[in-house]
Amino acid sequence: MDCRELMECVFDINDNDIKLYKFLIGKQMKVEDIAKIFKKDRSTIQRSLKKLSDCMLVEREKKIIDKGGYYYIYTAVPPNEAKNLIKICLNNWYEKMIDAVENFEKDFR
Repeated sequence: MDCRELMECVFDINDNDIKLYKFLIGKQMKVEDIAKIFKKDRSTIQRSLKKLSDCMLVEREKKIIDKGGYYYIYTAVPPNEAKNLIKICLNNWYEKMIDAVENFEKDFR
């Protein structure tokens, strides 16, 4: 299993989400700019950013416009933080599986 497959499995994200995460490492960008670079519809990028944000792989920062309104800037968490998130998810999964095994006989009575 490689890193992409691990991220797909642990975070339930797809290859395009992973490409977006990788692209955003070390950058701060608006949705519109990302959509132009990826040549994708804004809503497609927003859905992907939402998934990455829900997984805590991408952070969103609100910027206020002087004349009123706001926009968001997105950036990826560094790979070492993503690695720690993966470890936490795997440890949580492991604990759930151990509990399931311990309750196996009880669940089949």
